[in-house]
Formats: sequence, C-alpha cells, structure tokens
Amino acid sequence: MQLNIALLFHKNHQSLTMAEDPKKLLFRLQHIIPQKLSPAVNVYPTEATTSSLHDFPMDIEFQMTWGKVAAKTWGPPDGRPVFALHGWLDNAGTFDTLIPLLPKSLRIVAVDTAGHGLSDHYPPDIAYNFFDCLVAIERLAGLLKWKKFSLIGHSMGAAMSMLYAGVFPEKVDTLVCLDLARAEVTRPETVGLRLRKTVGKLLKYEAAIVAGPEKPFTYEVAIEKSISGSFGSLNRNACELLFKRGLKQVDGGYVFRRDRRLMAAPLTLTPKEDQLAMAREVTANVLIIKFAQGPDFESRDNFMEHVENLKTKAKNVFFVEVDGTHHVHLTNPNRVASIISDFLNAPSSNPHTSVQS
Repeated sequence: MQLNIALLFHKNHQSLTMAEDPKKLLFRLQHIIPQKLSPAVNVYPTEATTSSLHDFPMDIEFQMTWGKVAAKTWGPPDGRPVFALHGWLDNAGTFDTLIPLLPKSLRIVAVDTAGHGLSDHYPPDIAYNFFDCLVAIERLAGLLKWKKFSLIGHSMGAAMSMLYAGVFPEKVDTLVCLDLARAEVTRPETVGLRLRKTVGKLLKYEAAIVAGPEKPFTYEVAIEKSISGSFGSLNRNACELLFKRGLKQVDGGYVFRRDRRLMAAPLTLTPKEDQLAMAREVTANVLIIKFAQGPDFESRDNFMEHVENLKTKAKNVFFVEVDGTHHVHLTNPNRVASIISDFLNAPSSNPHTSVQS
C-alpha cells in the first residue's frame, strides 16, 4: 500500500507520531489533522508501516521564509534526533549507503541544503553564505521541536556542523565530522583576491541563469562530469544515488538540479583564529574521521591544532583516519559505519583521543 497524501503540521502544532497501522494513519490524514493550516512540515510516506523506516526512508519538506528545504528521514519518529548534512554540490543521498548501517534507534533527518538536491534555490540577487547554516539548522530544529540533537556532517556539512556546535554548544550532544573539521581558512594576504574572484563568478553565473536553462546532456555525460568533478572520489553507483535528488530529466537530456551560483565560492570570511575560538566552545562528544586519500584543505599541523582546541570543553574528542577518498562514506560505508556506531552508542567508553591508520 502506498500513501501519497501529504501530512501537514502547523508551525505551532506539536509533531504527531505516525501510526504503525497504515489504516489509522490514513484516517488521521483524512479526518483528524486540521485542514487549511499553514504547512510548516510536509511528510510523504512511501511505505505502509513504520517498522522498516530505517531501511525505507521518507521524503519530507520544511517550509522556510524563502522557499522549501527537502530532506529524507530515517528511523523511528521518537528515536534519538540526528541531523545529517552533506557536502558541497552533493545532497542527502550522500548518506544512503551509510545510514542503514548505523544504529536503528536513530531518527536521522538528512537535509538537502539550500540550492542542493530537491531543495529550492535562493531567490535572485540573494547570494549563498556559509553562515546561513546557523539560521537553517535553528529553523529546522524549531520546526521539529528538537531541543538537543546530534550532527553528522560530510565535507561542507562537517564544517557547518562544527560551526553550529561552537555557536550553540548547549544544543549539540554529539558531533561527527567526515573528512573535514572546519571551513577552509581565509588568510589576510589572499582574502581580498578571493572575494574579488567570487564576485566575478557570481555575476557570471547569474547572467547565465538569466540567459536561460543549461544545455542538456546525456546521462553518461552526467556520470563523467560527476566522477571527474570529484577527482575520482565518486564511482558510478555513488553518482546514481546522488542523481536521485540531484539530476533532472528535461527535453533533450538531463541537467543538474543544483543552483549554478553554488559553483562560486561563498562570500564568507572564516579566519583561523575565529574558528579556533568557536572550537573551544564546543561541549559535545566529537568524532572526526579523516579520509586518508581525501583532499587536504590545510596543513596537517593546522588541522590537528583545531582538534586540540576542541579538547578545551568537549566531553570527548576522537580523531580517526581511515583509508579512502573524499566520498568513502558513500562508496565504502563499512569503513566508517562501525566507528560511528560505536561512538554513538558509547562515546565516553574510549580514550580521549584515538588515532587509527
């Protein structure tokens, strides 16, 4: 049985636990839930029961002030709350192979960040800014009525998670960062040139969007573009998982769903000193997994300096290195799943810092 009815929640209405019996759910949808309310959260069930929600996720939409944010939910509605945030130009599908290997007790909301996947693009003339993640996570947590939660982030999503955990430390109990620990550091000697280039690229992509849609390409070209764009980190299977939310079929072929303006670096200042100061405010249990063949955005010494600063207030800090490229969590999830699961189940049972090669 497939239910294609949207479950609507008013932004001031308490979340409803989905009934295990699909007939009861359908009755609630048709007769009990108030009609004509301003929808804050739309849930789209795709399976008849909730007993297998961890293996069969549901699509969900959050209404923001500027448009919608799409996400996938995994696990029981009353499970331990977790946000999963993807990397730059990826989408929530980046966790499709990893999440089924994690503890079944987790309630994971894997988000398509603004301009990615099935989420809306920002309006014209509104540029993407790395710090927007603070407002976005706060809004999402408020809509879900989550007072405290965990964060799992990959790449850009890891940097967003780290930033949020430093600004709102009382709200994050566990932080898992995959292949990145913070935003790329801006340096005084190059920040002017970087911002200048970003402005030029933004104007270029804006002009291209105004001029019309992208020229379609074949599915095979989309595969090639994705693999080469990731420097070989993605394989065909990983591309196809990401394409479920990131590729759109149009007349004449396919186009990527992501906002083309994302190709420009964000207009953001992230100096090392500021990020270290926020790292010292993190109080969560922290796990950082570095992928050995992943990109190095900064020197090893600078990276480990951030890890050391996390120990100021964090309950526990673990650093683990595993073999693999930037998307190993998607292409070979078994390499990280047990590490993450053990950490989530018993984060305080391990030594303060652990290094594995």
